[in-house]
Amino acid sequence: MKRILLVNPWVCDFKFHDFWVRPYGLMRISTMLKKAGLEVSMIDCLNRHDPAMEKYGVKDRGFGRGDYHSEELEKPAAYRKVPRKYKRYGFPEEVLREKLESTKTPDLILLGSGITYTYEGLMKCHSILREYFPLTRLITGGIYATLCHEHAKKNLMPSAVWKGSINNEFVRAVNSMLGTNIGYMEAQEFSETVPDASFYPLSDFAAVRFTEGCPFSCSYCAAGSFYSSFYQRKKENVIKELGTYAAAGISNIAFYDDALLYKNHYFKSVMAEVKKAGFKLKFHASNGLHAAYIDEETAALLKDNNFIEPKISLETSDSSAQKATGGKVTNEIFEKAVKNLLGAGYKSHEISVFILNGLPGQTEESVMKDVSYVKKLGLRIRHSVYSPIPGTADFMKLRPDIRAELMAEPLKQNEYYFLAINPEYGWQANLRVKAEIDRHNCGLPPVFESGV
Repeated sequence: MKRILLVNPWVCDFKFHDFWVRPYGLMRISTMLKKAGLEVSMIDCLNRHDPAMEKYGVKDRGFGRGDYHSEELEKPAAYRKVPRKYKRYGFPEEVLREKLESTKTPDLILLGSGITYTYEGLMKCHSILREYFPLTRLITGGIYATLCHEHAKKNLMPSAVWKGSINNEFVRAVNSMLGTNIGYMEAQEFSETVPDASFYPLSDFAAVRFTEGCPFSCSYCAAGSFYSSFYQRKKENVIKELGTYAAAGISNIAFYDDALLYKNHYFKSVMAEVKKAGFKLKFHASNGLHAAYIDEETAALLKDNNFIEPKISLETSDSSAQKATGGKVTNEIFEKAVKNLLGAGYKSHEISVFILNGLPGQTEESVMKDVSYVKKLGLRIRHSVYSPIPGTADFMKLRPDIRAELMAEPLKQNEYYFLAINPEYGWQANLRVKAEIDRHNCGLPPVFESGV
């Protein structure tokens, strides 16, 4: 039987927390490979619940969230102007090495990749894998591998680098490398594949998608680089998956959808079935909810099904900027969504709002106006800083020489690096905005009983 090793690498960045983080793509690949009769194992360097991490005392913050073990690293030259500590998050190196020493030589290694500018963790992981298994074929895929494909190919030679989502071309490549006969699937079968949660028996959350892809074209988002269409899963498959998690005693469900509420009659029909089934589940979404689809019925279903801290994507309250970034929200639509959530029984401090700071052309004054706008409504503010990511419309608006520089060194796509060089909205401006947001949020009651 052919053996496949899946590896989720470290993250190197200035900050990183476990807000329901899972290598969703690798987990779905595992399901597909096991179904084909292959032996699959996984090493997830970001698994806080791995028994080997117990002695490191990583803090849990409830509802499946928590802190990572981290080790400070010397800052790369590109980050010398960034006044923050640079760290590697996840397993200590010795834990990874111990796991590799006890791993039988695999016939193929599949290495995931996260956000483009965190790739140094991937590179270190790749180097160690090559020490232990120098003759094993290795494929790297994921976000960095797709959006910075040429950089990845140059730095990961002679390993293969996969661009885009998992499809029959990927299956063909695996079959060619292994001499296997994994069956091809229709596009819907890929989208319906449930992630393999068997690698996380000690975790109290599961990652779920009701949908795949995104029908919108926000100027700052690269979702279109991975999915060419939008798909809503079969309702019976979603209910079956949720029932499996509930029966296993998992109490927290984290949505990984990019457009969860789009055409909300689908979402409403699924959540009505969830309510009827009586699953003892709490729902969370790291991605913002689309305000236009939070009508009274949707808001009531969110509340009735224990959807914790609904986060609404506002990004900016400036009407011109709203149009320029995709036009999916207006202040009127946003305020109506808030009204519906309040009417469903949420308290104002239980509702969060994403504000995106540092967009091209955005100034400190304009961001402070956004902060004031949300403060007046008594809502919690979630502070997001813009970073120029390849595959987005905003990235293409940059000068060609700047784009070339960012592609040559993906570390420079980091939000903190961009703050350090942004003349319109720089480091000090962001600190002042963040301080204002923190003062506001600290004056609100906690969202969770265990704190925010």
